[in-house]
Order: sequence, then C-alpha cells, then structure tokens
Amino acid sequence: MNLRIVLDGVDRISTTPPIPPIPPIPPISRIPPISRIPPISPISRIPPISPISLISPIPAIPPIPAIAPIPPIPPIPRIPIYLYTSYHRA
Repeated sequence: MNLRIVLDGVDRISTTPPIPPIPPIPPISRIPPISRIPPISPISRIPPISPISLISPIPAIPPIPAIAPIPPIPPIPRIPIYLYTSYHRA
C-alpha cells in the first residue's frame, strides 16, 4: 500500500506495510465454562518420593593441596652511609 505524502512541497512515497486486521474477539458463548476445565490431578496420583532417593551420596572432599612454604626474604644488603661532618675549630 503506497501512500503519497507531501511534506514541505516534496513528494514522499511511504511504503509502510499494511496493518494486519485485529482478529475478532470470540463471543462469550465460545469460552468453555469452568465445569469443562479438566480437574487437577489429585495428590494421590503423584508417586510417593522415597526418602532414600532424596539422599544423594556426599562426594568425597578433595584434599587441600599443601601450601608451599614461603622462602625467607633474603636480608637487604646494608649500604654504608657515611655522615660527613665538618669540624670547626674555634
């Protein structure tokens, strides 16, 4: 569906797709009444859960790897610092 739109004296042809029609709302008579909805299965139909199946075997905890001892920090070599003082004789 092409629409010719004139804006500011310039013809512009828009090729927007047509809007699909809105489907009609079904009448209330077609909606199934509540009595026709199938009943929810009673709890008795749910198979019982055995307590043994709930308990899963606990996986063995992997051993913690031993942390390597930190090597001692080597002593910092002492740089001799000479204090030069000037003695003034009175």
